[in-house]
Amino acid sequence: MFVNYNGSVLSYVASIRKYFGLNHVYDDDPSLTAILNEQRPEKVFVLLVDGMGANLIRKKLPKDSFLVSNMLASPSTVFPSTTTAATTSIRNGRPPCENGWLGWMQYLEEVDDIVIPFRSMGYYNEITYEGDIFRKYVPVTTTEQELNRIGVPSRILFPSFEEDGCEDFDEMCCRLADLSYSQYRYIYAYWDKYDTYMHEHGPSSKICDSYLEHINYEIEELVKNLNKDTLLVVTADHGQVDIRRFYNLWNSEFDRFFARRPSLEQRAMAFKIRKGMEREFEKLFKQRFEDDYVLLSKAQVIESHLFGDRPNHPRFEQFIGDYIAIAKSDLVLIYKERGNLYYSGQHAGICDDELYVPIIVAQNGIKLIRR
Repeated sequence: MFVNYNGSVLSYVASIRKYFGLNHVYDDDPSLTAILNEQRPEKVFVLLVDGMGANLIRKKLPKDSFLVSNMLASPSTVFPSTTTAATTSIRNGRPPCENGWLGWMQYLEEVDDIVIPFRSMGYYNEITYEGDIFRKYVPVTTTEQELNRIGVPSRILFPSFEEDGCEDFDEMCCRLADLSYSQYRYIYAYWDKYDTYMHEHGPSSKICDSYLEHINYEIEELVKNLNKDTLLVVTADHGQVDIRRFYNLWNSEFDRFFARRPSLEQRAMAFKIRKGMEREFEKLFKQRFEDDYVLLSKAQVIESHLFGDRPNHPRFEQFIGDYIAIAKSDLVLIYKERGNLYYSGQHAGICDDELYVPIIVAQNGIKLIRR
């Protein structure tokens, strides 16, 4: 449902893993595999620009722009279309159901709290937990870790919130160019600010349009400065949609149903319902939000392989609760007592602008995409 994982962004990850001799759980993509086999690059760099959906690129940039003209394909991302699930899957080629990394806020029984996996803190109470608490109980192994184990030098490159991170996108592109002349054969680079700006201003804003143009320019310049034996693959974890309406579940007619506060994502929300109240909740939810959200029971989620068609993580059913509500319009559900109620731009739902991501391939001095 919603995502065909064979043919999703994970098929392109499979092509890269296959090229380096790693196992892959999905079929590789024939077009990217053909480019890799034809060019035989010594190095493959993956640059993931958070939020840079394929539809946004095509809407905002001219056809002859670097990103549009070098776009090999625009497959769907994983479900949900969000950073926690998608970047984890792109970094190891396995779907969210198998990794267990499903959304921005997940229930962790060891602390009886809904925590933010990337920040080791409570989502609702902002309690800080020692160490990388979610990864401690839900570990994942990445492609770069696997490659290092078999003697293929690999590394990551992140913004400045990580040690040795980049202050801006210009610095990230300059460092990638320099690293293409180093011993590293595989690099995963992640940039976050485009997604941040869209959350704040909405993907249709002039600010975000200008920043996308800047990204396009910097990546074009990056390719000109790469070692000619380096293939660059640019992709994204998801796109975004403009949010024009919201509904706050906190202190609403729905609050009485919740055995604990909602989790996962605002546009892919997981509910744990009090025993005996499931049918009443389902009936009321569909009455209120039938035009804006798809409501699936736990059984329907499992049967549909919504989060992937691989073996489920041992904690998967605990993470998804009793129901998943999936956004299909410009409405967002929130559960907030105070503060900024909602972002101008959001993702994690099933609108096309959220789901489809670019696969852009480029190599210095070589035209890889022939229209």
